[in-house]
Amino acid sequence: MKALFGLLLIVFVSATGLKAQVLDPELGPRAWQKENTEQRDAIVLTHIREADVMWSTRLWREIDLRQKDNHPLYFPLDSAVHGKRSFIQILYDLYLNNETNFGPNGVKLYKSSEFEEVYTFEEVRSWILPGDTVPVVNTMTCEDSNQYVTKDWSEIKPLTTKVMLMEDWFIDKQRSVMDVRILGLGLKFQKYTPKFTTVPACFDATTFERLDPVIGVEAEIWIFFPQIRQDLAVLECYKRQNDAARLSYDDIFLQRIFSSYIYKEENVYDRRINQYTSGLDALLEAERIKNKVFEEEQNLWHY
Repeated sequence: MKALFGLLLIVFVSATGLKAQVLDPELGPRAWQKENTEQRDAIVLTHIREADVMWSTRLWREIDLRQKDNHPLYFPLDSAVHGKRSFIQILYDLYLNNETNFGPNGVKLYKSSEFEEVYTFEEVRSWILPGDTVPVVNTMTCEDSNQYVTKDWSEIKPLTTKVMLMEDWFIDKQRSVMDVRILGLGLKFQKYTPKFTTVPACFDATTFERLDPVIGVEAEIWIFFPQIRQDLAVLECYKRQNDAARLSYDDIFLQRIFSSYIYKEENVYDRRINQYTSGLDALLEAERIKNKVFEEEQNLWHY
């Protein structure tokens, strides 16, 4: 009887041990099956009544992914490493390079934070993967032909380092709190133009050399943030302190675990900070706006 019990115990332990060794094609080998993330729902935000809003302002801020605090959003630069994708890669896979997303039920991509004009799939592709039909000269035969050249996503992604947010800050007298709602999420993509060079051996014929960025010319692609919260809620972001307690990308934005700076506050002239000041004064102006928002609550409540 004892021998039978021992045999059953060995079989049970062996079976349990085999089950514990998980090899997922996307996430790679793990000691346990990750199931909670896929079952997450976006956190339901408190309903706000207009009558309860005592004060509000709208801010636009920019997240520089190259800053150390934002590296969990920026890396990995490869397309996927054991299921890990950068935030830019996730947006690229789900919305920017997904032609099926441009259907009637897809997430619309807008040309500005006004959320009025919508991009078509061809327009988005022309920005995120710039290309052009250019003449290319064969230096051996001096024959030229028109070829379509384009930038690869692996070249574009490391250069996409800015994420913009449009958000409303307000004081809710019903809950006696200062609160914020992110309304828009934007990306900047650089405009490129072909650079040509002459080939002296072919009677100074002009041939394509490379695609160069156009300084100061960028496209903004905006997404209505509440529409993508559920997609972000089921995707994990790397956590430095504890890899077993990863946050979703929705948590990252709700808990504001990122570093950013303000580049515009709602104003009568509809100007950005860099349109009326520059340099160190622009940084000080952004800090002044940030401090004004957080001091507003202190000025309204008396103890």
